[in-house]
Amino acid sequence: MSAVQQIIQAVGASERQIEEQISKLTAYNDQIDRAMQQVQSQLAGSTMSYDQKMLQQLQQTKKQLEDTIKMLRTAKEKLAQVRAI
Repeated sequence: MSAVQQIIQAVGASERQIEEQISKLTAYNDQIDRAMQQVQSQLAGSTMSYDQKMLQQLQQTKKQLEDTIKMLRTAKEKLAQVRAI
């Protein structure tokens, strides 16, 4: 196997790993959505504002996950460009 073929193979493997991570993070993002729904339904109107504090933290986590997924997708696109050279 030539060096170029090895590089292409490694790039393809990296693309697959990125896709797996995107899938896992998307599933985790779905869990956060469910947790937010539970907080809203079970703690709504908490006298200590626990619901709002928890929702704020969950929303920040969700935003960070979405940003990470976006960056991973960009990285995967860049790898596809390398593979296409």
